[in-house]
Amino acid sequence: MSRTGPRTAVRAVRALVAVLLATCWTALPGASPARAQDPVPLAASGWVTDRAHALDGRAPEVAAALGRLHEDRSVQLFAVYVDDFSGRTAQDWADTTAQQNGLGRDDLLLAVATGPRLYALSVDQGFRLSDQVLGEVARESVEPALRRADWAGAAVGAARDLDTALAGPARRDGSVSASDYVLPVAVLVGAGAVALYAYARRKRRAATRTTPASAPGAGAAGWERDAGVPREPAALEAEADRTLVATDDAIRTSDEELGFAVERFGEAATRPFARALAYARSELATAFRLRQQLDDDPPPQGLALPQGPAPPDEPELPEEGGAARRRMLREILSRCASAGRRLDAEAEAFDAPRAPERDTPRALETVETAFRTLTGRTAAADSTLTALRQRYAESALAPVAHHVEDAKEHLVAATASLNAAHQALDAEDPAEAATHVRTTEATLAGATAFLNAVDRRAAELARAEELLPGALADAQAAVAPARESSPDAGHETLTRAETVLVGVGRARASGPYDPIDALRRVAQAEAALAELGAPAREGGPEHLRALLERVTLTARATAAAAEDLIATRGDAVGCPARTRLWEARRHLAQAAAEAAGPDPAGALAEVRRADTLAQQALALAEADVRNDGDLPGQGEKP
Repeated sequence: MSRTGPRTAVRAVRALVAVLLATCWTALPGASPARAQDPVPLAASGWVTDRAHALDGRAPEVAAALGRLHEDRSVQLFAVYVDDFSGRTAQDWADTTAQQNGLGRDDLLLAVATGPRLYALSVDQGFRLSDQVLGEVARESVEPALRRADWAGAAVGAARDLDTALAGPARRDGSVSASDYVLPVAVLVGAGAVALYAYARRKRRAATRTTPASAPGAGAAGWERDAGVPREPAALEAEADRTLVATDDAIRTSDEELGFAVERFGEAATRPFARALAYARSELATAFRLRQQLDDDPPPQGLALPQGPAPPDEPELPEEGGAARRRMLREILSRCASAGRRLDAEAEAFDAPRAPERDTPRALETVETAFRTLTGRTAAADSTLTALRQRYAESALAPVAHHVEDAKEHLVAATASLNAAHQALDAEDPAEAATHVRTTEATLAGATAFLNAVDRRAAELARAEELLPGALADAQAAVAPARESSPDAGHETLTRAETVLVGVGRARASGPYDPIDALRRVAQAEAALAELGAPAREGGPEHLRALLERVTLTARATAAAAEDLIATRGDAVGCPARTRLWEARRHLAQAAAEAAGPDPAGALAEVRRADTLAQQALALAEADVRNDGDLPGQGEKP
């Protein structure tokens, strides 16, 4: 079969930027995944190359439809089915395959990856139909068939509609109307819509990466004690909460951007901004600690006020009541402003090496490598999650239950921004390309967070499962001493603890269960038993260290789940959840420091407090996200 001339320029059909993708297909069965496949040589004869064995007995039907198109219009449509695109974007894979096989001006290539459920259409720059017409063919024939997993029907429908379009007049100027972009996006129902929302949200955060300066009253001037601060207690408290959230978001995004910069330029080149970020993080930690003190009910005896005299406009008063609370809120605002100013001071020098004109093609290569790596990791995480579901209860996987699908959605958004970056470079617009590269970085960071969470949860569950038998044995050994020495008042506590231990033992024996929750319940039961009759046992250093590891695991696992929720859906999460998470981190850090000493008793108290705060943070964050309508499993998302 002849192929007419080399492709010197392949037109990316922007209306077809992998629009169908995982979102509309995820509920449908696909071909079994196999090894990654680089761009492939087309079949030696005919127009169909089926490496995924997706067509079964319908290959002759597809070949006949493609043959009719060639006979009627002298146009060749090549249909290629593979298991995946070997980590490339769909459009890049299709274009590369077309170029390597020497497709010409009157040749088209439809590439379908049945594993990750992606597709793209590649055409020559000089092809006689416009992008608008090609977009209509895809929307009306290709996408509906692929949504039904009708692999053969996609090619047959494309051939039929191309034949019809080529029979009548068509624009050849390549112009594209707004509808060419709107209609494909409408296909992204459910998961795709969430992906684009997350993409836009991260883009907004990246725009104010270093400081919450866009918030009223914040910025270079900051929240000075004598200007712009609300005087009414309720307004001042609301402003402090808004500023804490904005500063937290700014530091999170700064940390993300620092990671990108270190990867490209090394630690030495980014050290000044890393120091500024560490300072800002310390200021914010202090601010959140003050906020937690205000939230404590009842408040601690004598609120821990900041050092130094009262502001000039505020008279010296006994540190109690409304005056003390107002002063603490103003200190919170001051700490947040200090964090923002320090980051702002380093922002220009930090951004300079990443200016648009500085090696954007290399940056694009870096993010494309990351994209390919994440594509492989997503498949692995999917397998991991499937195995975990067979082994553990649903509650054990609740924090990561939708993470693989979320990661796929981020890869969808990354596909679009990568293609946009390539088009900007082709148009010799490095500034626009750099914008898309940085957006892709942020989107891939979101996918990475989801995949890391799945891997971490698997490790946490496995370790909890290992620790649980020893925890049960220690707690059961404490039952008899507690019963012997327990006063009548402790009978109810003893009964509850024994019920917990029996219940955990039965759960382990009966099938899938939640080892992290079981480990926490056993540790709590043992603590209650120790108070009744086994304090000497808890004082043993070896036992204390074993107990410390168990409680630390549950605290860190819960804090990590709360962190993931804030990092990925933080627009919905308010100040209370963030406050408790920051405090949980502080207590975990203090526990780690004290655990290094000779007596881990103090560390155990710290980590227990951290576990309580982490549970509160996760519950509050889940409630915020649920109320915002963005929590998977509540009916908003497939």
